[in-house]
Amino acid sequence: MMDWPLLELPPDRTDDQLIAFCWEYFRQSYMQDAHGKPIVIRDWRGVLVRFSRFAHDHIVSGDKDYREGLGLHELPFVRERAERLPRIGPTLAGQAVTEVRAQERAASRGRRRKSRVLIVTENSYVVVLDKQDDGCLRLRTAFPADASYLCRIRSEGAQLEIHRPPIEKEKPQS
Repeated sequence: MMDWPLLELPPDRTDDQLIAFCWEYFRQSYMQDAHGKPIVIRDWRGVLVRFSRFAHDHIVSGDKDYREGLGLHELPFVRERAERLPRIGPTLAGQAVTEVRAQERAASRGRRRKSRVLIVTENSYVVVLDKQDDGCLRLRTAFPADASYLCRIRSEGAQLEIHRPPIEKEKPQS
């Protein structure tokens, strides 16, 4: 199992300061470098993945009880979620055994159905991507999942793929 490091959050900061710290990490890791140049991120299949402030805000926030929530998070900052921001890149790059699932969400008020791709890593980290009309993916959110949530998404959606990263061969010693 892959053991990815957590984002080291600075101590003695307010939630607002930690959100700003995480936003800078997220932006410079997934959206644009320190010089403002856009970062292009593709998944292991070569599909372009887009990132947004909305996704960041959803990733670092949470609910006391997500099962009863409406998808709008009442807690603006959740440390356990924010610390896992560095896992998004390796997950998309396919660096761990991942389960790829399709999910259709009913649309509201006459809108089209939403097609989503859920990537579940071997350590129960879930990355949720919306399929875009142009064939790209848009990061929706990412979070550590518990066993009951994993069971639910496995019963609701279709499995598309089990991705296993290539095994690196040991170099012969000279």
